[in-house]
Amino acid sequence: MKYINLILIVSFLLSCSTDEQNGQTKPVIVSQVVVPEFAKVDEIVPVYVKAYAPNGCWSNLTVSLTKSKDFHYEINAKGFYNGNSICPEIYEEKDTVINMTFSTAGKYCFEANKAPFLIEHDTITVNN
Repeated sequence: MKYINLILIVSFLLSCSTDEQNGQTKPVIVSQVVVPEFAKVDEIVPVYVKAYAPNGCWSNLTVSLTKSKDFHYEINAKGFYNGNSICPEIYEEKDTVINMTFSTAGKYCFEANKAPFLIEHDTITVNN
């Protein structure tokens, strides 16, 4: 009987730990992008990005900025979602500041999110 109880306890603990592994990385919402209206070539420009996930089943939120074309950048966020448990009703948030420099004058566009999320745009004009 002792061994059956031990096997049940070990099985329970293993099943609990595999729930955490059943999660997956998914996109989350970039809720805010703040870029200065103007900058100069080779000046350090802070790009403020805020992302959030709707409840406590999300963790490890990350923000990425990639150059998709000349004068065009994409900002996306993702997080680890483990919806196999009861989710606390709190927002998971991530604030990020990305310091950039621009080597060419022009108007740069920042596009945040991908469908099905609302796509946001912001621009900065870089002068010599």
